Amino acid sequence: MTELDVGAVVAGTVSIIPRLGAIGLFVDLGGAPQGFVDVLSLPRQATDWPPVGTKTTFEVLTRSPKQIRLWPLDPRFRAGPFDNGVSEDEWQARKARYPVGVSLTAEVSDTYISDGSYLVRYEGGWSSMEGQGEPPEVGTRAEYEVVSHLDTTRRTLLRPAGT
Repeated sequence: MTELDVGAVVAGTVSIIPRLGAIGLFVDLGGAPQGFVDVLSLPRQATDWPPVGTKTTFEVLTRSPKQIRLWPLDPRFRAGPFDNGVSEDEWQARKARYPVGVSLTAEVSDTYISDGSYLVRYEGGWSSMEGQGEPPEVGTRAEYEVVSHLDTTRRTLLRPAGT
């Protein structure tokens, strides 16, 4: 995993808050592209948002050539748990059923033409896939390999098998 791959933990400094309480905030990650934390990921009370200049850590949720979407790892700076609706028991069972390195069959359920990313669903879970051009058609089934498990956000990262 490289420094800005989905699932990576990165350090950053809050650099811009365009409209406190309305949009989200931008994070300087030490180069381009910059990071962004969506308003829905931040505390409801804007006064609880980290002020400009705050240095903290984030998990990379998604990335595109122009922007890195981030999840604050410091609980003070987020809306609440981001467990994707997966209980601790369900999460532990999923990790045991699909250990790192195992292959599984998943089906494309959603595509996003804007950046070529797509979602795949498999028995007991789903994963977001980064765009590599035009996304596959919805309904396409393929083999994927489990790359890692992200405990903070209870996500399983996959990659197309054989890549």
